[in-house]
Amino acid sequence: MSAERRGARAAIVSDRGSAPAAVIAWVGMAVTMLGALSLLGLGAAAQARADTAADLAALAGADALAAGSGDPCPIAGEVARRNGAQLASCTVAGRDVIIAVAVDAGALPAVSGRARAGPAPSSGLPR
Repeated sequence: MSAERRGARAAIVSDRGSAPAAVIAWVGMAVTMLGALSLLGLGAAAQARADTAADLAALAGADALAAGSGDPCPIAGEVARRNGAQLASCTVAGRDVIIAVAVDAGALPAVSGRARAGPAPSSGLPR
């Protein structure tokens, strides 16, 4: 065997095992990216749930306030709970109800949502 062939053969032999290592690196990177995207999706879903729960709780509280049924906060708290959130704060400002809720986001920190509801301002337009 010539020296050139032995050198080429040695180069081929020394590269053995590099393909599996590259595959393992690519698979590891893909799994990491999928995990990150999964957490991002989890956070976005929790934020949407928090915003929706806050909106519905504020609307229910404002409706209760307009109906004159007393303190709107217990009603707002019940609506928030039924929508998977915890009522963090409830404030009545004039005829408006201001709500803050918190939603558990699993592996991520809890996310919050805020909403305000009350009668529409008078615009002078006919209804």
